[in-house]
Amino acid sequence: MEDLTATNSELKRLVNSLLDGLDAQSADIPDICERLSKSQCSGYSEDKLVEITVDAYGVVIDTKLAAQALQSRSREHLAQSITQAARAAAAAAEQQRTEIISPLTATVEGLPDLSDLFPGAPSLREIRGIIGMATTPETIRRDHDSHPADLR
Repeated sequence: MEDLTATNSELKRLVNSLLDGLDAQSADIPDICERLSKSQCSGYSEDKLVEITVDAYGVVIDTKLAAQALQSRSREHLAQSITQAARAAAAAAEQQRTEIISPLTATVEGLPDLSDLFPGAPSLREIRGIIGMATTPETIRRDHDSHPADLR
């Protein structure tokens, strides 16, 4: 009976911790959403011929070419400059997005995992980690580079 009481108390503590964490997240979400909606990052090509601006999710919202970008440059060189600038902007957006959502991330890391509440259940942190690894820009770029589209 004592074990059952201890288990019940621990379960109540974990559920209360989860509810407190969700309350904290709920308070942070409107500000985070506003900051994400206003976030913009720019990236430049190494030769400074191209500047690309993206939103918090890496979606291109503006592209600027220096005046000399179209002078005596090959199409291939310009395409490479555009790609460099887009990748730099996307990386900056990912870094800024991570910073903006860090209050949520910190709260989530402190919450009990599903396996804490239900022994034997899968760990949501492990699943999130696997998904996160599969969707990082480096993984996406590596997958794309191994199967490039033929644009000729």
